[in-house]
Amino acid sequence: MLLVPPEAFAFTFSDGTSAQCIAAGRAISEVDAEPGSAGFTGKTVEDAGELRIVWNRAKLAALPPVMHDYIFFHECAHLRVPTRDEIKANCVGLKDMRAAGRAGAAAEAEIAAFYGARNDYWTRTVQCANSEPAAPASGTPPRR
Repeated sequence: MLLVPPEAFAFTFSDGTSAQCIAAGRAISEVDAEPGSAGFTGKTVEDAGELRIVWNRAKLAALPPVMHDYIFFHECAHLRVPTRDEIKANCVGLKDMRAAGRAGAAAEAEIAAFYGARNDYWTRTVQCANSEPAAPASGTPPRR
């Protein structure tokens, strides 16, 4: 059993519930970016063999709720698959978000609106998520 403060491993969704990213058979540590960090909302890193998600809390808090939640699935997918390909991380993340009961027509329409009408990045993400078989669950419990 890993004895670590739960806040080091839990992501809090916009509705106040939380979940862990599970990759390579273990809970992934989540840490805050250094003060003054810019240019990213979340990113994955490997340091001395330990996988982490680094969050820029100010940028994360500024996102609309659905994007705040979606980025968790996106960053977790980078580590679960693993991949550096952004479309692949989007694709797997969207499938995981759907499997967790946190996506559907309304949520996906909000994400599409965030990216902009006919945005190729989002269009390719949805095409991938609709065409590939579902990825194994991310360890995120279904929404209740």
